[in-house]
Amino acid sequence: MANRADSITWNPHKMLVVPQQCSVFLTKHEGLLAQTHSLKAAYLFQPDKFYDTSYDTGDKHVQCGRRADVLKFWFMWKAKGWSGFEKHVDKIFENADYFISKIKDRPDFDLIVPEPECTNCCFFYLPSSIRNMNKNDPTYKEKLHKVAPKMKERMMMAGTMMVAYQAVRGLPNFWRVLFQNSAMDKPDIDLLIQRFEEYGKDL
Repeated sequence: MANRADSITWNPHKMLVVPQQCSVFLTKHEGLLAQTHSLKAAYLFQPDKFYDTSYDTGDKHVQCGRRADVLKFWFMWKAKGWSGFEKHVDKIFENADYFISKIKDRPDFDLIVPEPECTNCCFFYLPSSIRNMNKNDPTYKEKLHKVAPKMKERMMMAGTMMVAYQAVRGLPNFWRVLFQNSAMDKPDIDLLIQRFEEYGKDL
């Protein structure tokens, strides 16, 4: 399929825990990047240097002089190798599966989708005050919507963890746990679940 593509982009940022600036963009059109991005700033890219200035790649990039950030990815690759990255990815998928297996039958967790989407786990936390409410009750969504912001406040004030919540597609605020740290083990995930219960059970 690659031979049919006009360009290819690859962002190793989240899944491989690479610094954010290390996205890769490849195009088969020679000179396109320079044509698109170059401003020929005289104070940066002088044309009268003693060497071939076509090797000065900074003027071809949106990031200008920061194009060497991808070197961080290269160092990671040299340190971990293909097998290291493979183990990392396998572990974060394993962590997501374990998290879902632990919360799917708990009455205070309500999964939005039954399986992780990649390593994203999306769910509502249901305090006892609304757990047994009729979901068609006109006040149910309103009350559920207020749960996550209050829990997030407690998390941040305690300084124990930060987890993202959001409301999309007409849903009340829900939690999205994204697993990307392969240093996490099952006891860490068990503690994460315990913290959710501590911060939300009395709301």
